[in-house]
Amino acid sequence: MSAMQSVISSSGPAVQLDGFLNGESISLSTSDLTDTQPNSTHTNSSIGDQPTPASDTAPAAAQDTISVSPSLSDISPVQARESLEFFRSRMLPCFPFINLTPDITAEQLRRSRPFLFQAIFTVTTFSTHKKLALTEDLKRLFFTSALVDVHSSVDLLLGVLTYLAWSTDAFLGRADLISRLMMLAISLVYDLRLFKPLQPDVQLFMTITQGGPCEDPNAGEETVQGFMEKQRALLACFVLSSNVSSHLGRQDALRWTPQMEEACRVIEKNNSSPSDQALAFQVRLHVLKQRAAYIREQHEKDRARTGTASVTRSIPGLLYLKSMRRQLRELTSSVPEDIYQRHTLNVHGRYVELYINQLAYTISFESPFIDISSPSSGGILPGFERLQCLWRSVECIKVWLDSFYRIPPSELVGLPFHFWSQMIQCTTILKYLSTLSDPAWDCQAVRNTVDLIATIDRMSQNLDIASKEPGLQCDDSLLQLLSRLLCRCRVWADAFWNFTPQVSDTEAASFQGAETGSTGHRDFVPDLDQLAWMQSMDLDNEEWIESVLGGSTIFS
Repeated sequence: MSAMQSVISSSGPAVQLDGFLNGESISLSTSDLTDTQPNSTHTNSSIGDQPTPASDTAPAAAQDTISVSPSLSDISPVQARESLEFFRSRMLPCFPFINLTPDITAEQLRRSRPFLFQAIFTVTTFSTHKKLALTEDLKRLFFTSALVDVHSSVDLLLGVLTYLAWSTDAFLGRADLISRLMMLAISLVYDLRLFKPLQPDVQLFMTITQGGPCEDPNAGEETVQGFMEKQRALLACFVLSSNVSSHLGRQDALRWTPQMEEACRVIEKNNSSPSDQALAFQVRLHVLKQRAAYIREQHEKDRARTGTASVTRSIPGLLYLKSMRRQLRELTSSVPEDIYQRHTLNVHGRYVELYINQLAYTISFESPFIDISSPSSGGILPGFERLQCLWRSVECIKVWLDSFYRIPPSELVGLPFHFWSQMIQCTTILKYLSTLSDPAWDCQAVRNTVDLIATIDRMSQNLDIASKEPGLQCDDSLLQLLSRLLCRCRVWADAFWNFTPQVSDTEAASFQGAETGSTGHRDFVPDLDQLAWMQSMDLDNEEWIESVLGGSTIFS
């Protein structure tokens, strides 16, 4: 607790951490908020009296004048108001790491949080081509402020995290930009010292080498709101780094630290904000996911060192993943029935379960079947475990889809980017499970349980309905691009599995995969974060779609 307690000054409104961890609420109705930046003065911002489910406090005010993009001044008051309201009511509840009370106006946010304001306006522009132009302005603003002006602030961090969470770049051949922005966010977390306060020896070193002390952004007075804002930002950075690492494979995720654990405990005990409990649940899911990925890393290192895979080396990892399944069940069963955004959280939970199952499958894949009568089997059979993992994955995908179908189409537009990556990954794994070439595996049973064609049809239908929501009437939104991808995948399934005899031989041949047999079957199911083609995904590029669906990657 010392790391967090040290950032709270006794001269300001103290944060009662013990009360947080004992499940008590803290009143957030009258305190002021400050956002301390290096070499800047304080500017306070008042907050509303009544917190909403998605928020309990307004963001802190920025201290110094920021040179924003000219496009920011071109946004009309009506556009700004509609953008903020859409983000606050339809998008932020899906990933509630910022608190925006209803009394915070667009004009106030424009003045006090210019980075966050422009990021919100960008992510609430749903036309792909219009968003690309806004993204260029935002990217220039971020990198100029951080690298040229060497500016660090919570406002800049929140702006970067907001754009990352709802960016469409990962689906438009711009994964490199996501990777760069994620590294910028991580550097801001360290620069703002959200992990821990600046140590005395570091202060002394900075004084000696730079001729003056390095000011600690967390030093001095800090209110409840400012403290909570930074904890949410820290946890959001962890979640997003985990998603970028897993879905795009460009970098390592932030490692879970004791400081993050303290931050998560504070957030989940804040009973005055239901959205904080939802955020904490998402964070806990990613902690389990990261630990599972670490088991695979250790397994791969052991295999590389020995050059072989054996039963004895597989069993420890399988046992650990089995305990992680138990932890996941305990976590999901502890979630209140009335928790904020329950359907969305269920989707994330089922995805993590699928992730753990697929890792267990990978670990057991190269291990031979064990003679059941052998006393040395120890009660765990890697060969049999492999089939168990595969069937659990089928069941996880079915539950994931059921949870997805329960999300109203009107709410789909607010989902962050990693949800859509999950949808593509789950659909791809379902294809593998439906065509797996294994004498011990019943593909027809998979199709009877979760029919791929029916799944694609229903998801496409929901996406089409969502794309007709007010404010989304454009021909190039992400929802429409995803629907087009699913429709093309359906053609592949029709052709290879002969679900509809009308597909011509020529059309079927165009979807033939180089790494598959003539029936499109494979003998292995990859891990969710080892689908390399997702790193180059460009749904607005017809050549990419043709090369992927006609090549050896997604649906082949």
